[in-house]
Amino acid sequence: MTANNDCNKIPINLEDLNYSPEGLIPAVIQDAQTLAVLMVAYMNQEALKRTLRDRKAWFWSRSRQEYWLKGGTSGNFLAVQAIYYDCDADTLLVKVIPQGDGVACHTGRYTCFHNLLAGQES
Repeated sequence: MTANNDCNKIPINLEDLNYSPEGLIPAVIQDAQTLAVLMVAYMNQEALKRTLRDRKAWFWSRSRQEYWLKGGTSGNFLAVQAIYYDCDADTLLVKVIPQGDGVACHTGRYTCFHNLLAGQES
């Protein structure tokens, strides 16, 4: 089997994505320039519509049960460059350019993935 690195641009309608029973789909947020994974959040169909409309990342807060515009309070918006879906259409990859201070994590760090799991010491 050979790897096919070509991006197949097969359009899919928002309603054809495979959302969870709660109507959510995980979104992996990646810096479009550095390719670093910045965060993982959840979208529903409306958050995805808002994201496409505004070209800024909107999410659904599972804990607060409300929409949130990333950067709406901090000014650290995520300017959306492209949105891809995986082979099962049940996960999104959202390529962004961080705005403001350039941080994505609510802790003030560039990425939410800054904690190393124990047991990996060399």
